[in-house]
Amino acid sequence: MSKKEIKDFYTGFEVFNVNHYDVFRNPVQAKELLIQALEIQPFPNASLYDGEKDGRMIKIMPVNRIATRADLNELINNFDYKTFEKRINENPNEPAERITLICMGHEPDLGAYLKHHMKQGNIEIDVEVVDILRDKSNLEFKRDSEAEVTIEGRKLFIRQFYPMNLLQKLSILKEDVQDWRELVESVMIDWNFDGSVLEPKEIDLPSKNEVVKGVYDIPNNAGSIRVKITDLLSESLEVTING
Repeated sequence: MSKKEIKDFYTGFEVFNVNHYDVFRNPVQAKELLIQALEIQPFPNASLYDGEKDGRMIKIMPVNRIATRADLNELINNFDYKTFEKRINENPNEPAERITLICMGHEPDLGAYLKHHMKQGNIEIDVEVVDILRDKSNLEFKRDSEAEVTIEGRKLFIRQFYPMNLLQKLSILKEDVQDWRELVESVMIDWNFDGSVLEPKEIDLPSKNEVVKGVYDIPNNAGSIRVKITDLLSESLEVTING
């Protein structure tokens, strides 16, 4: 994964606390966030690698400090050297493995050191380093949308809707949203949601240059109400509210 490729795929990065580290106090949660943000195909916990993306093995380094040469020992001591040797024999002009190291700060020669160490054993590997701190402006964590849906009398009101991923892409704070309806593609409402399958009876799909209504009459036979709001990125939030 080259720096150019990162720029092509990721457009923002959410930092929640001082020095970029507070959000990563829980290593397990941090890995899950990074796997989601980088769209990595995860591997089981027992695997040496954390996942795979575009043919590269992904290893997430320590997330609450700078990654050092010593942190590479887990890889070096657990590589499948027999598989590496087999690959080299079959394709001598290709690297035995392509690895991407994900870290939050790192020693400047981290990738070069791993490549050099393996080359001393006649094993050629391709190593790239993605530093979250350095490349934070090119990365984006997916964030759940937020909505305020209320019932007053026999009407259902969508008071607010914040499609957080869309706002990130537009560089807009939710406090700056003047009319949430301008960010919405459609609203669908199932007035008697059975808990599993959405069967909307109310479909608010405005034509071009118009916006959704945001206020809907509740039918007399309404029960459990399921509201599906879809934003301009075609990402949806579903909310259940009792009629």
